[in-house]
Amino acid sequence: MSRRHWLATYGGKIPCEINPDAHGSVLEMLEHAMQRFAERPAFRCFGQTLTYADTDRLSRRFAAYLQGKLGVKKGDRIAVMLPNVAAFPLAMLGIVRAGGVQVNVNPLYTSRELEHQLNDAGVETIVIFNAVSAPLAEIIAKTAVKQVISVGPGDGTGASLPTPPVDARLTNVVPFSDALAQGAQLAFSPVALCGDDLLFLQYTGGTTGLSKGAALSHRNLVANTEQFKAFMADAMRPGQDVVVTALPLYHIFALMVNFISYFSIGAENWLVANARDLDSFVEILRKAR
Repeated sequence: MSRRHWLATYGGKIPCEINPDAHGSVLEMLEHAMQRFAERPAFRCFGQTLTYADTDRLSRRFAAYLQGKLGVKKGDRIAVMLPNVAAFPLAMLGIVRAGGVQVNVNPLYTSRELEHQLNDAGVETIVIFNAVSAPLAEIIAKTAVKQVISVGPGDGTGASLPTPPVDARLTNVVPFSDALAQGAQLAFSPVALCGDDLLFLQYTGGTTGLSKGAALSHRNLVANTEQFKAFMADAMRPGQDVVVTALPLYHIFALMVNFISYFSIGAENWLVANARDLDSFVEILRKAR
């Protein structure tokens, strides 16, 4: 106790220990939420809504596509280079269901930064926003990337929204909407996961040198979620909370708190694709009350 003097500030209301194995994996935890809160809204984006049941169904289709068409196996690295659009949680849940390891990539990366991260992580498949495909086109020949899955703003929601075309220099490109359609016709094979399995390669900002991939296991994120719930127990309302996600999901805070932790308790999550568009941001805050 003398070595953990901060515990004295908990006042008996916050547990001094959490169970990092409260769930066998992050997937187990999130699948439970998709079943328990099936009819509740999970994500709102560009005026469209995905329920927990929608998220369950569509992410399963993406997992089936990854397995059946791309041959993704447990441990394969898949990069996700997206802003806060509905395709982000669908892609992540699909990747985890297929046993893949998600490599989160900042959509604002330069081609040099992107080349380093893709090669360092050993990425062969990337899910990328159409509008930022040019940096990838410049360096893809210097990487091991074989398959590109392109994403438009409305993909996964059925909304038809204007989007820039994918850079014409890229080949082997499949639209995310097509991947979902193909996955609907394919069988999905559940993958056994445990706490020790790798979940994310979460790259640092590179402020002290080359960006480094922090290896995060399922147990790491289950523990983080249990810690968050222990601290925030009085403020969390399962099946009732509303969250506005303006921080980018490719960063660990929004990924762990806004997405994983609040998804696990059935929150309604409003995704802000561009928080710099203040008029739209304020309008989302008004609607999300």
